[in-house]
Amino acid sequence: MFYIRADGNAAIGIGHIMRCLSIAEAVKETGAEEPVFLLADNICYNMVADRGFAAKVLGTDYRHMQSELEKLSTLLKKEDVILVDSYQVSIEYYKELGKLCKTVCLEDMGNAYPVDLLINYNIYAKQLWENYQQGSSPKKVLLGVEYMPLRKAFQDNTVYQVKDKVTDVMITTGGSDPCFAAGSIIEAIWKECIREDKNQTNKILFHIVSGPMNQYTAQLKALCAEKEFFIIYENVQNMEALIKKCDVVITAAGSTVYEVCAIGVPMICFYFAENQRQGAQALAGLTDIVNAGAFAEDKEQVVSNILQALNHCIYDRIYRERLSMQERTLVDGKGAVRLAEEIIKLQAL
Repeated sequence: MFYIRADGNAAIGIGHIMRCLSIAEAVKETGAEEPVFLLADNICYNMVADRGFAAKVLGTDYRHMQSELEKLSTLLKKEDVILVDSYQVSIEYYKELGKLCKTVCLEDMGNAYPVDLLINYNIYAKQLWENYQQGSSPKKVLLGVEYMPLRKAFQDNTVYQVKDKVTDVMITTGGSDPCFAAGSIIEAIWKECIREDKNQTNKILFHIVSGPMNQYTAQLKALCAEKEFFIIYENVQNMEALIKKCDVVITAAGSTVYEVCAIGVPMICFYFAENQRQGAQALAGLTDIVNAGAFAEDKEQVVSNILQALNHCIYDRIYRERLSMQERTLVDGKGAVRLAEEIIKLQAL
C-alpha cells in the first residue's frame, strides 16, 4: 500500500494537501494501486474524497506527530510506503516510522531526516544539498523545481499572451490568510489607486481569491461590498482559467507561485511565514519578480512595495513580457509524474 500523511487547516493552510493530491493523481494515472490519505482530523476529509481518494482519520493532533505512531504501527506493513508532508515532524518520528515501512518526506527547510526518499521541489532546494548530507541523512534526495508537483491543470504548457494593457489583477493569499493581508492590500489599492486615479485604475478589475481555510472571508466580503472593481471568489474550481484571465497576480509565496510561473502571468509576491521566505527570496533572485517582503513583520512596507510593483506592471508592458518569459523557464509541469515514478520504484524494492 501507498499512504500519504498530510493535514490542512486555517493555521497551516492547504498547501500540504494540495501538493500531495497532485502526487496521488500522478500515481493513480500510472495504474499503480491508489494511495490512501491519513489525516489527523476530518477538516480536509471531503477535499480528499472529492478528488476520488480514500482517507482515514486518525483522530490525533496534527501538532504532535509522535503521538500517532502507535496507531500507525497497527496499520503499516514493512512493504508499504508512506509519504509524509508536515512541518510538525522530527528525526525521532521518522526513525520510528522507518521501522514500520518505507518512508518518503516532502521537505522545505533544509532539515535532514532519516527517510528512504527526501523531496524538496523549491527553487532554492539545490542550495541545501550539503544540509541533507549531514546527521540523519536520507538514503536518496530529489531537489529542484523539476520535482514540483503541480496540479494537473497546470502540468501542460499553456499559451499565455501578455496584453497591451492591464485590465485584470488577481490577489490571492493561498488557502488561508493568517494576517488578513488581502484586506490591507485592497484598502491600499482603493485609497491610493482607484480614488486618486479614476482615469487609469478604474479600468482594472481586481479578482480576490478567498481560500477554503480563510477565516476572514466574511470581513473580505464586507470590505468589498461597496467598492467597485473588486470581485470575491470562493471555492474556485478552475484556478487555471482565472489566473490566465489576469494580467498580474499578487500572491503569497506558496505553491501558487509555481502555478503562476507555469502559465507565465507577471507576478508580485510576498510571504507570511519562514518556510515561504526562502522561496520568495530565491524567486526574486532568479527573476525580476518583486518580493514585497514579510507581511507579518512590516505590513505597511509590504503593501507599499506591492503598490509600487503593481504600478510598474501597469505602465510597463516590456517589464511584464520579461517576467512572463522568466517565469515560464522555471517550471515544466512534469514534477508530479517524476515523483510518481520514484515512489513506484521505492515500492518495488
